[in-house]
Amino acid sequence: MNLTRTCSNCGYTQTYTTEAFASAHHPRHSCAKQQRLAERRQRKAHRRYGPKCECRHASRHEHGTRAAYVHDICRCRACTAANTAESNREYRERSFGRWEPYVDAGPVRVHIQQLRRAGIGVVQIAKLAGLAPSTVQCVIYPRPGAQMPAERVRPGTARKILAIQIDETNLAERSLVDATGTRRRLQSLVAAGFTVPWLAAQLGRTPPNLRRTMRSTHVTARTAREVRDLDDRLWDTEPPAATKTQQAASRAARAYAAEHGWLRRLAWDDIDHDPDPEPNHHLDSADDPDDLDEIKVERVIAGDTSLRLTEAEEREVVRRLTERGRSIRVIAELLSTSTRTVSRRRAKIRAA
Repeated sequence: MNLTRTCSNCGYTQTYTTEAFASAHHPRHSCAKQQRLAERRQRKAHRRYGPKCECRHASRHEHGTRAAYVHDICRCRACTAANTAESNREYRERSFGRWEPYVDAGPVRVHIQQLRRAGIGVVQIAKLAGLAPSTVQCVIYPRPGAQMPAERVRPGTARKILAIQIDETNLAERSLVDATGTRRRLQSLVAAGFTVPWLAAQLGRTPPNLRRTMRSTHVTARTAREVRDLDDRLWDTEPPAATKTQQAASRAARAYAAEHGWLRRLAWDDIDHDPDPEPNHHLDSADDPDDLDEIKVERVIAGDTSLRLTEAEEREVVRRLTERGRSIRVIAELLSTSTRTVSRRRAKIRAA
């Protein structure tokens, strides 16, 4: 008959053939020795199987790196292998006299200052470089108790920070930028026939909010990026014109843009930096003879309301129908627009 005895202190377990044998030998085991053996087995299992530890730091460490091995105390296979490889590389570099754990922080500090002057803050720099904000702050500010900022940094840290370019795409979403390009892009879309309410819906905003953006001198980097993406998607497309209401709204948008001298997208060489054009100089000028299609004008006068006219063609239709004695309401129905727009057209014709 076999008996099994287990120690309540260290968990030591052994099987004995008789009760007397168990009573004589089991108390003679060493609890301290058994605990050391158990810890050794646990460490060996950790090295072999490597439990993965999740990073809890503000700047998350990536698994399979020495940083995760050191800071997160992660002993998974990938982190252990990365730590071993880095240790071996350090040993080889030291052996050949090429070990350079730090580099001068001066160029890195100058680059950070340039980025900050361009509107890229410390937190955004750290985010783009994949570093902790405290790492960037130590380069430009003294540590607690120190009088000077860090004089040296790790080569990897220097490479990551120096790789950040001064670009609007690297700005934080709430950073303020010049609104010239954003305003011109929105104006060019309106000049192409896209209405402000329709553009606001595409951007997930309200029309009053978008109109304020079109009058602002500065906008957030997020707004500038969203408007740039929208302009890249729409500048060479036609506005919605499935119904007469949409066609009338598109004509009204073009007319409003023409009255304020807003240019189409192709009128700009550099929409962000070109100087403002001279007053009354715009691409879709109503006085441009090349913008007048006689066939379309005659078809509209004959009653065809399916055509889309330019401002010059609409003005010519208004002029001819006015000479024939047609009322403002009849002309507005033919052009699928409002009587107010027709009245403005007539006023411009009389003023000319």
